[in-house]
Amino acid sequence: MNVLKRFFIVVFIAFISSSCSSEREDAAEDVAIAFFDAIYNKKDIEVAAALCAPNLATQIHKYMTAKNVARRLFNMSFDSVKIDAALGDIKIREEFKNSGKLTLLFTGNRHGKIYKDLKRVKLIKLNNKWFVELLLKDPVSN
Repeated sequence: MNVLKRFFIVVFIAFISSSCSSEREDAAEDVAIAFFDAIYNKKDIEVAAALCAPNLATQIHKYMTAKNVARRLFNMSFDSVKIDAALGDIKIREEFKNSGKLTLLFTGNRHGKIYKDLKRVKLIKLNNKWFVELLLKDPVSN
């Protein structure tokens, strides 16, 4: 009985320590949404820069404020915005390994009017974490 008791204690400790140490990996779409949320709703380019690849982070810092990034880099201005990943990209997102493209849907307010827009981004995985690497060509332009 003593051996069985020790066995259960060892298994319990291993289970607890493994579940505490493993971090939940953020999905690619969660990172992309958090990136744009930092710019448009939180108005914090430092948070946004932490969610993107080094080249894009450098580019973002050149604009100095979230308002400038939103207006000049992404060509969208909102007072507040709701951001969703496009449903059509679900199959693609499931197949992401180290990089992928994602379309995001923006529904926001500006001066009391509702505006909708789409942006397509490329994400890369570095050290098991997703980062926004670059803004791709507008998905609805010719």
